[in-house]
Amino acid sequence: MINIFFSSITSSIIVISFGILLSQFFFNKKIINIDPCIAGLNGFILVGFLSLLLNFFFPINKILGTLFLFVSVIIFTYYLFKIHNKKQLILSIIILSVSTFIIIALSNINRPDAGLYHLPYVSIIQENKIILGLTNLHYRFGHTSIIQYISAIHNNYLFKKEFLNLPLASLVSFFFYFLFKNFLKFLKENNETKIVSVFFISIFSLYSFNRYSNYGNDAPANIFFLVIIVYLIRIQNYQTLNQKKFFQISILSIFLVTLKPFMTLVLIVPFILFLLSKNKDKIIKNKNFYICFFLLAIWFIKNILISGCAIFPIKKTCVKSLDIYNEKITNIASTEAEAWSKGYPDSDKNLKFDEYISNFNWTNTWFDNHYKKVEEKLLPLVICLLLFFIKNFFQKSFYSEFNLNNLFKNKNLLFVILFSLCCCIFWFLKFPVYRFGLSFLSSFLILLFVYLFSSVKKNYSKKFYYIVIIFGLIGFYGKNINRILSNENIVYSNYPWPKIYTMGDNSKNLEKKFLKINDDKNNFIFYYSGGQECMYSKPPCSNYRNENLKLKKIYNYIVYYL
Repeated sequence: MINIFFSSITSSIIVISFGILLSQFFFNKKIINIDPCIAGLNGFILVGFLSLLLNFFFPINKILGTLFLFVSVIIFTYYLFKIHNKKQLILSIIILSVSTFIIIALSNINRPDAGLYHLPYVSIIQENKIILGLTNLHYRFGHTSIIQYISAIHNNYLFKKEFLNLPLASLVSFFFYFLFKNFLKFLKENNETKIVSVFFISIFSLYSFNRYSNYGNDAPANIFFLVIIVYLIRIQNYQTLNQKKFFQISILSIFLVTLKPFMTLVLIVPFILFLLSKNKDKIIKNKNFYICFFLLAIWFIKNILISGCAIFPIKKTCVKSLDIYNEKITNIASTEAEAWSKGYPDSDKNLKFDEYISNFNWTNTWFDNHYKKVEEKLLPLVICLLLFFIKNFFQKSFYSEFNLNNLFKNKNLLFVILFSLCCCIFWFLKFPVYRFGLSFLSSFLILLFVYLFSSVKKNYSKKFYYIVIIFGLIGFYGKNINRILSNENIVYSNYPWPKIYTMGDNSKNLEKKFLKINDDKNNFIFYYSGGQECMYSKPPCSNYRNENLKLKKIYNYIVYYL
């Protein structure tokens, strides 16, 4: 257990260190004091893009990971001597590490996706440079996230391989800290609109992200979407938005795209902010403008190299003339993914995938089945909002202060609501699975409620907010501590870390012996898992056996093609 705690401290130092670098060189911010939550969230961005960029030329192996670790320690030590808030920073890291430890100890991985393609992809990039045509081995590799790159670079000689599990848990800790810091800031400003917004986002997040096994690639995307929402409601005037805030939102939006392809819609935010800005010339002349384009470009290039598509499996973004492009796999991935998200397994399956998702044929099945889950998950939030509404409704000030004309004065909040509504509509039309759209739905409901009653004084004491937040934290950490105590006697291969080698509890076989697939000339192609999850095993591994798959090398780069 102690190993997890010290590993958590190290993981926090890594992201904070690189977050400081991003703040200084991207935002030109003088480092006098360090805000751990901002530095940490920014650190995930820089670590992810650096790992991605390095993988164009090198495997993300232990040598690279160890060098990366040493660089982060040097950066952290250098700035620790320069800043004023040393004690506060160290205390924050300890608190964040305790939180991460509680979240991750004796947890399960995200099932089955982690075993099917998250962990196998991490294993692949730790031993190989970018593999061209990788989706020909397994189409799910086209759905991977930059989180896999962040996990991969947590691979070094000083810590166990399980160290790769930490970024996900650490991210949630930094996110909660970020919400709490903003909540305190808004309390000092006495801005009730912002207070209530972040209050409900915090309560909803504590409820929604209470299990490590549910995180996968979806939780980081939802977390950073909510981070952008908080940044947007902090802005006083979009037209006079300074360049630092503009580029903070821009790089967050780009990072969101690399977390989940369906977050591409978020790019509309910096685009609109740019159109509204009075400083367009200064923004265009700023080096960060071109850095943002470069970061987005290398992600799309990576996607094209492994799948033939800039955004897999959207066919309009594919370069069909490439040898690595596989139209059949792309079509299957496109229609099958959308059909399953729209409830195809719950239908009578008389229709083909493309027929099922066309002309809203899916809506009846979806409303009869998955909608109930959406309703169930959002019900606690709706109840809380209704309780607040009822309390406001019976205040005398409600009738004297509520004015429809005042609603249109808060144009900034209205913009954020319309943006979140667009995201909800897009989610419903394309991928209406709750875990994909929980941040869209929750932010829309919360901000709509806040907007409708923004002209009414809430009359809630600070004590009330603190009590509810404290109970939320007790519920979150209490549930996870109870899980640790309940599972502490379970023995498995990499106890007490989340299982990365096997789905079972008692297996001691760390290295799975999968079937080695060779071509006609007896050249190795990949490991076939026999249909089960590959987990974190020898790469490259797939649970699909494609008899037509071929391999060649171009300038020492592996290429899969059919």
